[in-house]
Amino acid sequence: MQFLTAKSLLYVRVIFLFTISFYLINDPEVLSTAGFVILLGQAMRVPILHLEKSNPVLAIAAIAFFSLGLGDVIPLLAENTLYFESVLPIRVAGFMILAAYVYIVPTSILSNSLVLTFAFFEFWLNFLIYNNLRDEKYYKMKKFVEENGEEIQRVQGEQVRVVELDD
Repeated sequence: MQFLTAKSLLYVRVIFLFTISFYLINDPEVLSTAGFVILLGQAMRVPILHLEKSNPVLAIAAIAFFSLGLGDVIPLLAENTLYFESVLPIRVAGFMILAAYVYIVPTSILSNSLVLTFAFFEFWLNFLIYNNLRDEKYYKMKKFVEENGEEIQRVQGEQVRVVELDD
């Protein structure tokens, strides 16, 4: 089994989004001068963005990040894994495309260190969560078949064959 479950990684993502929202309101310069933001921005040769607390656009950005986090809390508390299994591949693809766009089109308004870092972390977190969800689903199905293999064969007869594989 994994060190971190999909549920714990989803909580990490929610906390990550809430933290971004908090810093956008209270001290946005902390985000733009964080070491990993500068390092990733310089490594990918995108402009380093500096945020000022007086910028009113940061308030709507903070609300957007808070809404993204809140949008995951509700299905997470309801343990709605089908929601995450369907939305995570779209998120992975979307953030991968966004990160590639930021890198490939340096003249774009999106091309800056903060957007690249956010897209990279979102891509990475969503990829980890999706892989853990698939792995957990596999182990649940394997356990179900091990516990109910004879019952499945008895009910379905020759239509279903339980095959045991050596790991």
